[in-house]
Amino acid sequence: MAQNQNILERGGLQVAVRLSKVDYARIRQLVELGLYRSAADFLREAVRDKLGSMEAVGVHDVDSQEAERLIEDYLVKHPGPSFASEIADALGLEYSITFKAIHKLLEEHRIRKAKA
Repeated sequence: MAQNQNILERGGLQVAVRLSKVDYARIRQLVELGLYRSAADFLREAVRDKLGSMEAVGVHDVDSQEAERLIEDYLVKHPGPSFASEIADALGLEYSITFKAIHKLLEEHRIRKAKA
């Protein structure tokens, strides 16, 4: 326990990672280009990015009219094709209400289907 406390007091934990030669070479190129101070700097940022992208997202409990409004606003701010699941994830909506709202918006010609 005392050893773990000393590690935490020094500012962090150390983790060993085995990388392929190709991945390591790519990281070294980024360091040589000056984009990162070191391979460790790159790996710390990669870990933070991954952890940030995996944070738990709460699901909003909204009625169908609110979902329709949120979806329309999202599509105005994010022009171009969007999958219903992407919209649901971005807005924190349940998939079922998102699919129902999109279907209604399509029927009412308030949005249009992307061309395949």
